[in-house]
Amino acid sequence: MDSKGIDLGALHFPADLPALQLWVKKIGGPLIASLASLLLYGLYVLVYRALFHPLAKYPGPFLAKFTNLYSAYHAWKGDIHLDIYRCHQKYGEYLRYAPNRLLINNVNALYDVYGHGSKVKKYKNYRVLAQQAPNTLTLSNKVQHARRRRVVAQAFSETSLRRFEPKVQSVLERFCQHLRSAANESTEKGWTSPRDISKDFNYLAFDTMTTVSFSSDFDTIRNPENRYPIGALEESNVRLGVLLQESKLTSFNLDQYLFPASIVGRNQFVGFLRKLLKKRLQDVGLSDGKDIFAFLKDCKDPDTGAELSPKELSTETALFVVAGSDTTSASMAGVAHYLTGSSSTYRKAAEEVRTTFSSLDEIVFGPKLNSCAYLRAVIDETLRMSPPGGAALWREVETGGALIDGTYVPEGTDVAVGIYSIHHHDSYYKEPLKFDPERWFRPVNEDGTARADTARQPYMPFSIGSRSCVGKPLALAQIMLTFARLLWEFDLRRADNEPGWEEKDITPIEYKFRDHVSARKDGPVVCFKPRSS
Repeated sequence: MDSKGIDLGALHFPADLPALQLWVKKIGGPLIASLASLLLYGLYVLVYRALFHPLAKYPGPFLAKFTNLYSAYHAWKGDIHLDIYRCHQKYGEYLRYAPNRLLINNVNALYDVYGHGSKVKKYKNYRVLAQQAPNTLTLSNKVQHARRRRVVAQAFSETSLRRFEPKVQSVLERFCQHLRSAANESTEKGWTSPRDISKDFNYLAFDTMTTVSFSSDFDTIRNPENRYPIGALEESNVRLGVLLQESKLTSFNLDQYLFPASIVGRNQFVGFLRKLLKKRLQDVGLSDGKDIFAFLKDCKDPDTGAELSPKELSTETALFVVAGSDTTSASMAGVAHYLTGSSSTYRKAAEEVRTTFSSLDEIVFGPKLNSCAYLRAVIDETLRMSPPGGAALWREVETGGALIDGTYVPEGTDVAVGIYSIHHHDSYYKEPLKFDPERWFRPVNEDGTARADTARQPYMPFSIGSRSCVGKPLALAQIMLTFARLLWEFDLRRADNEPGWEEKDITPIEYKFRDHVSARKDGPVVCFKPRSS
C-alpha cells in the first residue's frame, strides 16, 4: 500500500481511511441492491415452484420441488432407479421428481409417452451424451431421427444378423476356449477357480461389438492391456449420468472439478474411438459388408435413397460399441446371477438346451435357438427384474401440451415412466420381487383360469415405439447364443455353492446394478466345469 492506495485491476482501494469509507458507501448501494434482487428472485422461484408451478399439485420428495440436484445426487450414487421406485411406493403412481419433471407409473402412460404418435420429443439433456455429433439415441428432431433410423435398422434385420454371425461365433468360441483352458489349469477337480463373470462378460461383449462393428478384435479376455476403454467408459458415465439430470453443472466447467476421474475416462474413451474410426476408415479393403460399418456405408434410406454422411456413419457405429457392449454384458451378468442363484431355473434351462441341440455345431442363430422358450423366458425375466439402465427415459411435451394417462400435461414439461418401477408394479406382475421365468409363457393360472395380469404390456428394457433400441435383435440373439453355448459345454455353479447345488431348492436374491447411464455391476462369482471332463 502506497500513498495512492492499492490497485487490484478493476478494484482500486484508496489509501486513506475516510476515502475508503466513501468508496464503500459509493459501491455499497448498488452491491446491496444487486444482492437483494438476487435473493428476491431466488425466493420468487422457490415460492413459484412450491405453490404455483403446474406440477405443484403432484407429490414427491421435498427437495425435488425446488431443484434438479435431488435427482442428480441419486444419479451420482447410482441408485436413481431404486429411488424412483421407492418414491412411487411412498407417493403413488404420479410423482414429481424435479421442478419440471413428472413420472407416471402405469401402462397407459408408458404408451402415451413412448408409443408411436406420442406428443413428446427427446429430452434436451440427452445432448450431453453426444456433443460432437448427434446419433439415433440423442436426436431430438423426429424427421431426422426417422430418416437415420430407417438406414441404421437395416443392420439388425434377420438377414444382417446372419451376415455378422461368423464374427459373433468366433469371439464366443475364443471365450469358451478360455474357460476350458482355465478349467484344465485348475486344481479344483475340473472346475475353474472362482471368476467374477461380470468382468468376463465385459470382455466378451466389448470384443464382439468392436469386431462386428469395425472388424477390430482387441481380444481383451487374453490381453489385459487392451481393457482400458471398458473402465474408461464406466468412469465417464458417472459424470454423464449426473449431467442428464442437471446439465447446468457444466457452467463454468464445474463438472470438471466435480468429476475429474470421469473427465480422464471420457478423454481416454474418446481417444480410443477416434483411433478405432481412423483405422477402419483406412481399411478400404474391408468393403464386403461383413461388418456393420461397411454394411451401413452402402445402405440407403428406403424412402429417399439417401445414404448416411461420413459423420453420421461414424457416430452411429461408435454408438454401437458404447451402448451395445455395456448393456449386453450387464444383461449377461444378470442372467448368470439368476441361473446360478435358482436351482430350479438352472435345471430347466440346462435340460432344455441339452435336449434341443444334439451337437455344438447346431447352436447358431435361427429357429432352433429361438425355440429355447425357457431360456428366452429366463432372459426376459432377468431384464424385468434387473434392467440395465432402469431409471427414466425423459421426454419433453411438445407445443400445445399432451394427454398422458388421461391427464393434461403442459408443453415443456419433462415426463417419463421409470423402467425399474413399472417392471416391479404389482398391478402388472404378481409377486413382482420374485424371479419367475414361467410368467412369460404361462397362459393360465394353476387353477386353469386365464391370467388376470398383463405381464407383457409394461415391459421396456429396450424401450418401446419409434425410439426403442435399434440393436435389440443383435443383443437378444447374442445373449441367447452365449448361454446356449455355456449350458451345452459347461456345468455352472456359484463359487460359494458345492457341486450338486442344482439338486437343492435354492432361490435367487435380486441382482442390483448401479445406474450411471449404463449399468455398473459386480459378480456373480462363478465356477465352470467342462461337461466333457
